[in-house]
Amino acid sequence: MRRIALFLLVMMLSACAGQVATEAPPDARQLLAAANTVIRAVTTFRMTVEQSGAEYLIAVDMGIGTTEVAFRRAIAQFVAPDVMEASVRVILMGAPADINLFSRGDNQWFKLGTSDTWLNIQFMPGFNPASLWQDGAGFDRALNGLQNPQFVGAAELEDGTAVYHISGTSTSEDVAALTVGLIATGSDVNVDLYIDRHNNYPRRVVLVQPETVSQEEPEPTTWTIDVDDFNLPAQLNDPEAASASEATPTP
Repeated sequence: MRRIALFLLVMMLSACAGQVATEAPPDARQLLAAANTVIRAVTTFRMTVEQSGAEYLIAVDMGIGTTEVAFRRAIAQFVAPDVMEASVRVILMGAPADINLFSRGDNQWFKLGTSDTWLNIQFMPGFNPASLWQDGAGFDRALNGLQNPQFVGAAELEDGTAVYHISGTSTSEDVAALTVGLIATGSDVNVDLYIDRHNNYPRRVVLVQPETVSQEEPEPTTWTIDVDDFNLPAQLNDPEAASASEATPTP
């Protein structure tokens, strides 16, 4: 009798193991749709962009004409519907420099890290933070436009966040939509996307430009974009508000 009971127990455990092994993985498209829904509903978030590998140049207007600088890192605070404040580290004329940026809609402000003076100039013509939340642009375009999305598996970020890993490719236009025009690749890029397993927030995007590899630059231009601080109160250094306050006469 014991042998029969043991045999039945082994068979039941084997059946359970077989069910787990054949369980279908999450659908990549459904995960992308869920991530798109939750991120477009937030009112604030922080985005950190790190660039490594082959150098990437961007053209900015620093009040003395357009200048090309090498991008390194940016930390940006976004506030719906159309506000962004960012601190950007670049290489300017061979030396590291910090640039502070502020944008409300199409109105843009700029200042060097060592200066207290904001300049009301278009540092990036066409840039508007509102596009991140709009239908067919920003997150909507980048997430829905991911080509050949594949569910890679479950993973964990350095801070312990449990995520789903999805890979695919994106067009230059979709990358520009996600980065509000900062990154213009000119060709398709390889994408690794990490979505929070508990709340579906897109937490990390890694973009790799394979065409940038050369004999001089063996490592491709790589962008690591981390998104966090969802719906937390934003602390902004608002040059528009300061300018309006200074312009208001004292009674």
